[in-house]
Amino acid sequence: MKKILFIFVLSLYSIQGYASNTYDSFPVHEFAKSPLRDLKVTENWRLFKNPSELKLFHEKFKNKNREKHDYAPYFAKCEQAISEFDIEIHKSFDIDRAFFYFNCKKALSHNHYQNREKGIKVFERILLLWAKNKPIDYPDKNIKNSHADIAYAATMLVGDFASFYAVYYDDFNFDNEQRQAIDDYLSDWLINYDLEPTRDRKICNLEAPETFKIEGHDAFGIYADYCGSNRWRMGLGAVYLGLRTGNQKLFTAGNRHIEINLATIDKDGIFPMWARKGALALSYQRQLPEVLTLLALAYESIGYDFYEHQLPHGKKIHEVYEALFDFIYHPEKLNKYAFASWDFVGKNAYEFDKLSLGAKWGENLINFRPLAAQSKGYILRYRPELITKTEFTEQNWRFYDLDYIALFLNLSGVAIYESVNQTISNKAALYAKKKKEEERLEAAACKASPLNGEYVASWYFGNQNYNLELEFQGLEILNLESCSGVFEGKESFQPSKNLRKDLNITFEPNGSILIFGELDLFDKGDARKTELKGDINSGEISGIWGSGDLIKIKIESKKESDEKKKIEAEACKTSPLSGEYEARWFRDHWNGNGEWEFVGSEPLILDQCEGEFEGIKQFDPRPSPAVRKKLIVKYQSNGDISIKGGLNLYDIDELKYTELYGNINDGEISGIWGFGNRIKIELVKE
Repeated sequence: MKKILFIFVLSLYSIQGYASNTYDSFPVHEFAKSPLRDLKVTENWRLFKNPSELKLFHEKFKNKNREKHDYAPYFAKCEQAISEFDIEIHKSFDIDRAFFYFNCKKALSHNHYQNREKGIKVFERILLLWAKNKPIDYPDKNIKNSHADIAYAATMLVGDFASFYAVYYDDFNFDNEQRQAIDDYLSDWLINYDLEPTRDRKICNLEAPETFKIEGHDAFGIYADYCGSNRWRMGLGAVYLGLRTGNQKLFTAGNRHIEINLATIDKDGIFPMWARKGALALSYQRQLPEVLTLLALAYESIGYDFYEHQLPHGKKIHEVYEALFDFIYHPEKLNKYAFASWDFVGKNAYEFDKLSLGAKWGENLINFRPLAAQSKGYILRYRPELITKTEFTEQNWRFYDLDYIALFLNLSGVAIYESVNQTISNKAALYAKKKKEEERLEAAACKASPLNGEYVASWYFGNQNYNLELEFQGLEILNLESCSGVFEGKESFQPSKNLRKDLNITFEPNGSILIFGELDLFDKGDARKTELKGDINSGEISGIWGSGDLIKIKIESKKESDEKKKIEAEACKTSPLSGEYEARWFRDHWNGNGEWEFVGSEPLILDQCEGEFEGIKQFDPRPSPAVRKKLIVKYQSNGDISIKGGLNLYDIDELKYTELYGNINDGEISGIWGFGNRIKIELVKE
């Protein structure tokens, strides 16, 4: 699926059970030792100062308009698959086992955000069956590597479900017996099982991050996931559930997991196991803010300042955030690890390194707004100049919901952060009156704005493979009224008219305009999230589509446009450009030697800014006479000329829509036919 924020990767490890003393029973890493090891749970622990705050958040930011989320195809089978830990269901979807479970997690989370009451019932049924049947078993230490994805799925699901259960604990309608059974099952699982490499692998060397950048080891290789994704998941699950249930042993087990991963973050603030993901290193590294913010909230609830937590290799947690915001603009700083898996999941890290920053963001699905929102605690304390980037509305929540919900975990870090800090209710109390007045003034300004009205919008596309040279796509009417707008969406051109019509358009009384939504440029159906910004006064709006292609929209008041057309029509009547021309046709094969091949000549009659080819002579070989005669020829009084229509160059029935552009004064018109054949027409006035 094209909208997935990162590519899911399997790890080559299995899981082994141990006795129950958290630090005594597992490998103890003295290098990783930190104050986390000594933290204690508290009685009557509360994450939210006001428990209703999370409810307020859900009501305001639920997925109102996403009737069918992107993971809906998996949903019908997800409950059964997870409840029973059925390791065969994935085969019907033709994807990896662990990837199937990952999509299921996302499907359940998005369903929960669509309808919280209904969504929680699925989690209830799953957890009840887990506690009753204990279906998630653990491959032993000697299991074959082919079962690695089973182990990955097991640790992923248990870790994520535990943290989700802890946060939404009071939403689950369990009696005392059911509650105890579920608490015991999840707690025992997270306390007694660890991530352990298969017999031919070694655990991560926490003291030497440089070992992660040794070339020749693939990303799943010698260091495995002992210090990878599921260590975060199990750690968060054990920390949150340990605090929620007052289980010190479980909480300590979670802190051990977190210590191990934190100990691998190097002196530059890089998390090596994610930075080893080749061309996707940045998209993986970008997951850190949500993980760290959730940990900061948990530790803050018991009085520990996690942002000032010192890591073994020197960085403090707030400096890890700082480094990440630097990596966003300088992805090349991750190369020392990324190049170790230069062909990760078939993507070439060396080729990725040559791309522009915009293209890199596109390839790694980097959106600054969600990143800032997920880092709000850090920004408020350490980067206040970025605070405006952290605010979000219902509109952009829906636009970026794939970033805000289940990006990595079942939980939404943004939702938890805002609810813990009572953002919704506090803002309502402090700013309601001010906001109402601001809205009144803004509405009045929007209603009276001289920018309201109809505009002619001309769409252009700049392909990154052709130096972003702009190509005209088509034009349509844009209606602007009261600080919002809508495209007419009648004319057929790329982007598709329905997608253009559905775009979200807002503008300020000063003229700044924002357009965002999904657009396709090459293939219909290949729609990608796109954001365009500009100024109505200057008449230009632009932005990047996909991995680096340019979209530009030029707008002009329809009134002014109509007036120009009237003037142009009068100029056309008396234009000295009118008359008969000899049109000499040339072609050049796309894989030829670059030399033009003459194919024929004929008269071209221009009159009042329109033209027509004679279309009688048979060219050798083509275009055919009848085809040439049907071409639409239009020109302006300044000499700019366009020729559009179907042309055949080889087979008589092989018509391809073609557009040629040029200037009569220069005497040359040219364009591309088909997959790269150049066409040129030279004009000589008779």
